[in-house]
Amino acid sequence: MNEPNPSTKQKLGRAFTNSRGIAGDNLLPALLGRRIKYGLKGAEAGIGPEVGGGPEVGGDTEAGGGTDVGANAAASPTESAKANPIAQSKAGPHVEDVIIGWGQKDNTQKARDYAARKKLPYWRLEDGFLGYLSHPSLDKRRLSLVVDASGIYYDAHSPSDLENMLNRDNWITPELLARAEAAMARIRRWRLSKYNHAPFDLSAKLQEKLAAYKGPKVLLVDQTHGDKSIQDGMASDDMFQTMLEDALAENPTALVIVKVHPDVLAGTKRGHFSVSQSHDRILYVAEEATPQALLEKVDQVYVVTSQMGLEGLIAGKKVTCYGLPFYAGWGLTHDKQLCEARIANRTLAELFAASYMLYTRYVDPFTGQRVEIERILDLLVAERQMKRPKATRVLAVGFSLWKRGFLPEFFHGFFRSPARETKFIAPTATATIDYRPGDSLVVWGRKHEAETKGVPDHIPVWHMEDGFLRSVGLGSDLRRPSSLVFDQTGIYYDGPLPSDLEAFLASHAFDHYDIERGKALREQILKAKVSKYNVGEKGGLDFKTRATGREIILVPGQVEDDASILLGSPNVKTNAALLAAVRDAAPDAYLIYKPHPDVVSGNRKGAVAQTVLDYCVNDLVIDADIIDVLDAVDAVHTMTSLTGFEALMRGKKVTTHGMPFYAGWGLTTDMCDLPRRGKSLSVDALVYGVLCVYARYVSWPGGTSTSPEAIVAEIAASAKSSKIKGGPLAPITRLGRKALYLAQALRR
Repeated sequence: MNEPNPSTKQKLGRAFTNSRGIAGDNLLPALLGRRIKYGLKGAEAGIGPEVGGGPEVGGDTEAGGGTDVGANAAASPTESAKANPIAQSKAGPHVEDVIIGWGQKDNTQKARDYAARKKLPYWRLEDGFLGYLSHPSLDKRRLSLVVDASGIYYDAHSPSDLENMLNRDNWITPELLARAEAAMARIRRWRLSKYNHAPFDLSAKLQEKLAAYKGPKVLLVDQTHGDKSIQDGMASDDMFQTMLEDALAENPTALVIVKVHPDVLAGTKRGHFSVSQSHDRILYVAEEATPQALLEKVDQVYVVTSQMGLEGLIAGKKVTCYGLPFYAGWGLTHDKQLCEARIANRTLAELFAASYMLYTRYVDPFTGQRVEIERILDLLVAERQMKRPKATRVLAVGFSLWKRGFLPEFFHGFFRSPARETKFIAPTATATIDYRPGDSLVVWGRKHEAETKGVPDHIPVWHMEDGFLRSVGLGSDLRRPSSLVFDQTGIYYDGPLPSDLEAFLASHAFDHYDIERGKALREQILKAKVSKYNVGEKGGLDFKTRATGREIILVPGQVEDDASILLGSPNVKTNAALLAAVRDAAPDAYLIYKPHPDVVSGNRKGAVAQTVLDYCVNDLVIDADIIDVLDAVDAVHTMTSLTGFEALMRGKKVTTHGMPFYAGWGLTTDMCDLPRRGKSLSVDALVYGVLCVYARYVSWPGGTSTSPEAIVAEIAASAKSSKIKGGPLAPITRLGRKALYLAQALRR
């Protein structure tokens, strides 16, 4: 993140808080546009009007104030104003300090009193309405934040910035409303919500119960006893019983589904209904379910103040409110109370635009940069588009010591329920281990197939393999990966058999958001010049002079005992055979052969006899970076190498002699039959499916999940010349690399 110009630091405001939780949230400085200081002492009134949001600033440490926290910058003042039009509507220098606290909590009283005494603005903070990639108990990194200088949206007793905005018209534009409609459509399609950890579909048991009732259905949403939004929303506990009685009376033939908080059935919290009370038309539901999945099954929604009422509006349902949540009183809901302060009628698109797009601020949790809602939807949608592993205990079968050092981070970050325990077991133990509910098995690639055949049917078996933007350094040198894939059906390099990736590419209806993200990522990769391993000496290459007008074809070497060749290249299985086939197919071409780095390093099998090289190859390239080689050639012939995929991203012609994952989609000339594929894809659709949906990423050394865009930036920043050579000293240098990388992999 960028440091501000030192000369401007003293002119920029700060945010003071007595909350350690706020001060310790590394994403809040970007969302607030200012440094956060722990402690209230030192806050000063400014000399000009305050602008909501303020500029994005970086940090210095000043004497006499609180402890400076979260000093990183995120965006320019112009970008901040663009991201928050509420801020844009005001003017003046951003110089005044502010006091901040979380919502209307009682423990904010001291900070509020201090702000009043010092005549400083007080900002209330709250989670936004698209809050987290999963659940804060699984991943605390937030996606959004509400910042309110007047009140807070859920307190109907006093105005809020949101209510004030909805009472005005000067922020509404056709472009904004079109974006709002598009965003709501994505939320409905992919069932997105504040928390996004619940399964995409309702459980089979619940679906069966709902299908058995042939009449209409209405949803009644319970809240936990003591929920502050009830009192702040001018409601009371007895309204819940009234709401249930009304729902039964107003819908005499309907099934009334009561959505109970899971903590109520678990006994840790109280709700407002007795789940032991039986009624032939009441169905209590407490399972984890995405709101949109449940809302799709009902015709009407009853709430007191729950946010699920707003999600009901987004789902196109009739919503009855007994309290005064922020979305009531605008002509969209059937309200049991009148709110005289809300004087305008609003369309759903206007309500959504105001609350989700202008009132709420968004941050990319992987880069720390302020973003618009569309970027957040991109991240959330990609997580929904493919089945993800789920386990409370991961049984990792047959993994070597060095892989054990980094795998728990991947398991914890990418299993949809928290993989609290990772147990490494021998392949033979799969037949004797005491399996528990919530277990999942993980194996490397296609290894241990015989041992896993006896695993009980209810225990998922996931195949893991290196991803496509892997690392700066080789896996055979024990360099831990930044990217892996998880596949329950098969694995991407086993072309004769199906895989989750193949199924996704064949069945998914790519929309323009998918294509645009794939295009942007492809362009970022090309600009950064990153590849899978990022080894080799960088520098421009010129083969054209020697080629004298002939087509320049690159033949990338592969490791010959690699599973992708053993399983995915039925006809051509060696580098020598590939070179011969290419020379026969293109006798006049200028052939360049680049051995695989693992073969050059001496780690793996795949050397080609000199006689074959003399007959087939015009130019042998060993030390060059693969990206520089691709930029200098016209075409690529390969068995299954990832270089073919990297060539497609650069607009090169690619011929496949095996069955790699990128073949069969109308982008390559294929020597093998691929009958399950045949769908025509664009390169950007392929990039999106492979890199944004299928592959998973971890940022080291912290081991936190991240995005492909962030990992490309990390690799580009750290990828220096990583030259791998043969020769008499190669074994010694190889051992040195392995020792270093092993230590990094095992370090916690």
